Amino acid sequence: MFNEYIWNNYLNAGGDKIVQMFERNLSGKLINKEYANVIADLHRVYCPCEDIIEYVQAELSDAYSRVHSIDWKDENIGTNKGFVDFISSISEEVISDQEKADNFFFSLGYYSTILALSSPSFYIPYYFKCNFNIIMMIAEEFDIELPPLPVKKDYIGRILYYLDLCHVFHSFAKENNLSPYELFAFLYDFAPKMLGGYKSYIIEELPEPKSAYFIGADKNDIFLTDNDQEITPWQCNPETRAGDMVVMYMRTPISAVDSIWRSVSVGFNDPFFWYYRCTYIGHPKKISQVTQKTMKSDKILKEMPIVKKNMQGINGVELMPSQYNHILDLAKAPKDVLRLDFESVNSDESLKNEKDVENKLIKPLLSKLGYSETDYTQQFVVRLGHNNTKLIPDFVLLPISKSGHYLAFTVIEAKYHIKNKAELENYSIQVRSYAKQLSAEYAVLADKNKIIITTLKDDYTKSVLEIKWGDLDNADVFSKLFKLIGKKR
Repeated sequence: MFNEYIWNNYLNAGGDKIVQMFERNLSGKLINKEYANVIADLHRVYCPCEDIIEYVQAELSDAYSRVHSIDWKDENIGTNKGFVDFISSISEEVISDQEKADNFFFSLGYYSTILALSSPSFYIPYYFKCNFNIIMMIAEEFDIELPPLPVKKDYIGRILYYLDLCHVFHSFAKENNLSPYELFAFLYDFAPKMLGGYKSYIIEELPEPKSAYFIGADKNDIFLTDNDQEITPWQCNPETRAGDMVVMYMRTPISAVDSIWRSVSVGFNDPFFWYYRCTYIGHPKKISQVTQKTMKSDKILKEMPIVKKNMQGINGVELMPSQYNHILDLAKAPKDVLRLDFESVNSDESLKNEKDVENKLIKPLLSKLGYSETDYTQQFVVRLGHNNTKLIPDFVLLPISKSGHYLAFTVIEAKYHIKNKAELENYSIQVRSYAKQLSAEYAVLADKNKIIITTLKDDYTKSVLEIKWGDLDNADVFSKLFKLIGKKR
């Protein structure tokens, strides 16, 4: 919720200078030389990737070097038709919708600045490249309802989504008596700082990895780095979770796996990111190269479909734990490169790891309990205070997040196999801490063998129901579970 008192304190503490900077630059036809530099400084608060910041800064420096005038009729300035005409004018050599989207997304910072110069009361400059997660966080924090995201292949819909955002945020500004320039200061200075900047979504204390995924790169990719302190965005599999292992395959010049990374954020959809699904990765560790030739001749890896396809379409392809671990063996990877735990013998063949417990046991159970996928969140990030400490429960049922306050009906923590009382005690403490933070009615601990439920009524200290998975086929047993954590309406 927007708080006028806090906003006025921001203005009085120097925020008014940011408002004036936007007004000086976006109320005329030529932005001042300072603009690109100030935007870069603001950008560093909420974006951890210097390459993105420098790219947007270069776009705005290019804008500084020109006088801007859009050749459209006066009655079309600040209208939907004007925007469509503008898109057509910058896509004259482009044939397909996909190419139009590629052109627009590639230089969105530049194009949106031109539009904001022409009609600041209708358009917004867009400086959230690879950071639509910040838009979603701002919307959540200030009760702004965003329109549904267009699907990945709706290229025109994704272009027009920029126009939707302009409508939404200018409506928010009018409701709260903000000028266009105050709105821009709100978006790029006030709100990101209030959220905690990039530390609000970059996870420093990563959970244990549950999966491993291939990604591909070429030697000239701007987001590629050997610096283990750098963080960069990348296309990801929709199932990617914070902490997962990311296997970097270099297409050129070596055609080989040469490093292992970690996913350091929760994945998110970004309509203006060309590949749509985005996560931030970091902590790259070089390993001895495992070449495509080696993989095609290896008795284990040669059976992988992606290897048979000569590594075409590699981004987001999941590796089985045994395949991932085998690559580490071939590369003689150092001990600090994490492996994926799994059991290859004496276990249920369909359940190899913690992710299998989530996907093959917990998700089907939630469906039977009446929950749709929109009723729960995996890796629900709970930010604690202003120090950006975070909790990341595996499943949160019926979550509510509003202005920094978090509530939920039930929290579920998944483990592969709870082997002894010591592990049970440690995991119980973990899920209890999540449940307390969310004031959840129930805390659930689940492994491949059973489900254990505790409740808020006794501070999650005693089991109120303990069920083996196989017993859920019994209608009476299932009924007991449903009465506790089933969706009632």
